[in-house]
Amino acid sequence: MTGSKTLGILGKKLGMTQIFHSDGNVIPVTVVQAGPCKVLTVKMATAAEFPEGHRTAANNQGKKGGKQNRGRLADGYYAVQLGFDQKPARVCTKSELGNLKKAGLDQGMRFVKEFRLEQAPTQKPGDQVDVSVLDGIKFVDVTGVTKGRGWTGTIKRYKFSRQPTSHGNSLNHRTGGGLGRQHSISSGVPKGKRMAGHYGVEQVTMQRLEVVKLDKERNLVFLKGAVPGHTNGYLTIRKTVKNERQIEFRPGLVVRAAAQKAMAAKGAKK
Repeated sequence: MTGSKTLGILGKKLGMTQIFHSDGNVIPVTVVQAGPCKVLTVKMATAAEFPEGHRTAANNQGKKGGKQNRGRLADGYYAVQLGFDQKPARVCTKSELGNLKKAGLDQGMRFVKEFRLEQAPTQKPGDQVDVSVLDGIKFVDVTGVTKGRGWTGTIKRYKFSRQPTSHGNSLNHRTGGGLGRQHSISSGVPKGKRMAGHYGVEQVTMQRLEVVKLDKERNLVFLKGAVPGHTNGYLTIRKTVKNERQIEFRPGLVVRAAAQKAMAAKGAKK
C-alpha cells in the first residue's frame, strides 16, 4: 500500500454534514467512524524483535507428519495489521481463526489492512487502536472504493462531448465515434482506447483532506470535503504524504522543498 510509513486507522463512512466555524463560515464535512481497531499481527524485520508468545510458527505435514512447531521467520519489514468491524466466527475461514486466536480474539474482522512503518512498532497483537492516533495530525489521505456506476457510455465515463444534433445525424448523438485506426479495425482496438464500459468500483485516494474535528468519545473524525465510496463503505486513513503548504516564517526554520523555501521567503518579506 502506498503512502506515508506511519500508523493510520481503519474506518467507515457514515455520511456528510456541516460544521459552523468560529468566524461564521460553514464547512462541509464527512463523518467517519475511525476505529476502534484491533491489532491482529505485528511484522518485524528480524526474528528476534517479535514479542513474547509470537515467536513460533507451525508446519502441517498432513496426517502422517502432523503439526510440527518451528521458529517464526522474519518478515523483513516493519508493519502492523489492523482489523475493523467484527464479524461472527461462523463465517471465518480456519486460517483467519488461527490468526485471530494468536491475537486473543474469538471473532473475525470484516476489514483488514496493513500499515508499513519505518521503525519497530510498539503495539502488540490484541491491542486496540482508536481515533486518538490522529491526534495532532492536520491533514490525512483517505483511501476507499468508489461507488459502482454499472455499464456507462463515454459521456458519463470520460466526459466526452456529444455529437451534433443537426440534420443528417440521426440516432448517433451519444456514441463514442471512430476508433482512431488509419485504414480499418482489422488490427483490433487500440490499447488504452477510451470506450464504453464498467465505471466505478475502483480504489481511489483523496489526498490532503483537512481534519476539522475529532470526537474521541465516539471515535468520530470530521474531514473537510468528500471521501470516496458509499455510505458504510470502509476507508483507510493515514497521515498525508504531501508537504505542509501553509508555512509561517520563523528564525532558524529548516526548509527542504523548493516550494516551501519560496513561501518561507515570501513570509519573511512581510
